[in-house]
Amino acid sequence: MAAGSTVYNYNNPVWRDVVSTGTPDAGDNVTIRFQTDNPGPWFLHCHIDFHLEAGFAVVFAEDPADTSLANPVPKAWSDLCPTYDALSTDDH
Repeated sequence: MAAGSTVYNYNNPVWRDVVSTGTPDAGDNVTIRFQTDNPGPWFLHCHIDFHLEAGFAVVFAEDPADTSLANPVPKAWSDLCPTYDALSTDDH
């Protein structure tokens, strides 16, 4: 559902990478639908620098339980930094 609309369009939804969020004074909001078939963190953001600096970004955690299954960390990863591994647990 896009700003200015009060009806969900399930038959022919908007397919785009840019959408107006409307204005708070008008009570507008935007509903985002996406397929959940690719586990992991997904960064939703604006490409306007001062918006990013103001924190206008969010990370969707899609299927966190299966994220490690989709992108397993190899055993060799643990051997990448022996200096870090030598630190006490208080320093990790």
